[in-house]
Amino acid sequence: MEKIIKFGIIGCGVISNWHAQAVQSIDGAELVGVTDVYEPARLAFAEKYGVKAYDSTDAMFADPEIDVVCICTPSGLHAPLAIAAANAGKNIVVEKPMALTHEEIDNLLAACKDNGVKMAVISQLRFAPGVQALKGAIEEGRLGKIVHADLRMKFYRSQEYYDKGGWRGTWKMDGGGALMNQGIHGIDILRYLMGPVKSVSALARTLVRNIEVEDTAVAILEFENGALGQIVGTTSINPGSPRVTEISGDSGVITMVEDKITAWNVEGELPPKDAMFDPDNAVDTSNDPTNFAITGHIRQLTDMVDAIRNNREPMVTQYDGKLPVEIILAIYESSKTGKTVYLNN
Repeated sequence: MEKIIKFGIIGCGVISNWHAQAVQSIDGAELVGVTDVYEPARLAFAEKYGVKAYDSTDAMFADPEIDVVCICTPSGLHAPLAIAAANAGKNIVVEKPMALTHEEIDNLLAACKDNGVKMAVISQLRFAPGVQALKGAIEEGRLGKIVHADLRMKFYRSQEYYDKGGWRGTWKMDGGGALMNQGIHGIDILRYLMGPVKSVSALARTLVRNIEVEDTAVAILEFENGALGQIVGTTSINPGSPRVTEISGDSGVITMVEDKITAWNVEGELPPKDAMFDPDNAVDTSNDPTNFAITGHIRQLTDMVDAIRNNREPMVTQYDGKLPVEIILAIYESSKTGKTVYLNN
């Protein structure tokens, strides 16, 4: 009988429900317990899912029963908690972004390496059939020479959204705004599809919301493969619209809305049926950040369970998780200095 991989969850906010339900739906995985600094939240969450309520992260880390911890806290706590988990010998699943600064990235990579633990950074969209179909088309050359990549993330988040979670919209705990919080999944997919970014020229501004960080940003990218690209990210538009990713080559163009293909303009080809947009099952987080299915988390946590069992790396490691953060930090630097920023790939 295969070993049961046992999970603990740190942070009992909204996203932790996706983790709890995903773990409890996976054969060979078990949710053991949760913790949160706010006692009523952890007790209610533990009762809801029928698991232990640890009174601290130290208590969870000290439990030999726990194989993996899922970090579902505000962004500013991701890296410190992941480092502490690694030092305790626990494997890690962390929500995006995995860190907020270059120093945090370096320290986290070192902690995982020094302690020999596995780490998965949540990027559930990579597992979607639409993303995989688009990735395959690019890698197999079916679009010809890739010329341009376009990522449009025109979202709406109210002032109440930022005020309700006091950490949101701050540099210290959110690390950024429309890009670092809402846009990082799209930027991760863009980097996954297109490969390394060579340079970034960008503007990031706070135009509408009363927050420290940007609510609107635009960036021009040059990729190492020679293609050009653009990113538009905002939370200040009302109403918002679904994320659009479009990859253009000299032999074809493919458009994806959220994680589904809406246009497959490749001569003589049709995309896989499960990759195509289905209006009856459409995902749209542009106006509601909770409007997405649990499917992606199930796929990614299943991958983590298999990685631990078979002693391999998960599909999205800490080395993958740092890439969109580095692009976003380069965008912020370019906006601040007015200069083109070259990434160290």
